[in-house]
Amino acid sequence: MLSTLHNRAYQDFLTLLTDFHNFMLNSQKQTNLLIIKQEFKKLEQWFKQNINSLDDEGIDTAYIPRWQSVQREVNREFKLLTTDILFLASARQDATRIKRLKSISDRLSKLSSYCRGMLEESSNKE
Repeated sequence: MLSTLHNRAYQDFLTLLTDFHNFMLNSQKQTNLLIIKQEFKKLEQWFKQNINSLDDEGIDTAYIPRWQSVQREVNREFKLLTTDILFLASARQDATRIKRLKSISDRLSKLSSYCRGMLEESSNKE
């Protein structure tokens, strides 16, 4: 079971991911790369301060290996998302830009599913 701190961090991260995902979906028609990069920078900063910095303190010892595994995947996916944002910024053709936006959307969905999974598992253990 996750600690209250972990639950809050994943819930807040899920909300931020959903907001950013909605922002990306709404901006697909008129992609302003500067605004996307600014919004992503805020998400990235929050991620580093609140998710990437989490440790296993307060987590049920039987649950630590599962949490570590998911946390590793969350970190990996977020790094790949960062790369996708950089590639989007360098895309010059519409077809490439659309491909990058799809990749970003897929990563955001995957990150959201990891957060939901952690929160569901934790609530089922209570």
